[in-house]
Amino acid sequence: MTSQKDIINIIVEEYSDMVYRIALMKVKTKEEAEDIYQEVFFKISQKMPKFKSEEHKKAWLIRVTINISNNYLKSAWKRKVVGLDENVQAEESNDISNVYSEVSKLPEDYKIVIYLYYYEGYKVSEISNILEKKENTVKTWLSRARELLRQKLEGGFDNE
Repeated sequence: MTSQKDIINIIVEEYSDMVYRIALMKVKTKEEAEDIYQEVFFKISQKMPKFKSEEHKKAWLIRVTINISNNYLKSAWKRKVVGLDENVQAEESNDISNVYSEVSKLPEDYKIVIYLYYYEGYKVSEISNILEKKENTVKTWLSRARELLRQKLEGGFDNE
């Protein structure tokens, strides 16, 4: 029989990169993203929710990460404290770093739909369920985000 600790370790191993990337995309500094990362996995260890499927587990983690990130951004502490380095760069090639940089400059709603669609491979309907928004809203955000990125990167996403 698998213990609760083993289950949590498996979840952390499987989803740690995704949770960290979402948090980093939302808060923009490594330190803050690490704090949120820890809080997400602490929350799952405390609640130990029963998931219907792997997709349900993944969606739950995404939703919790977004909520904790949003709460952090709204906190009085965050409003009063200014980070030393607001410009986090991806530690990858220049092209990827440039794309990441431009995505990180998008409005919050646009960033998350771009991330879920392109990085996590979710369909619009699935993103709609995760974010608890209408499909048309998600489509609009995705379209506007792509257009902003096209303008900034002088290219496009033609692989749809």
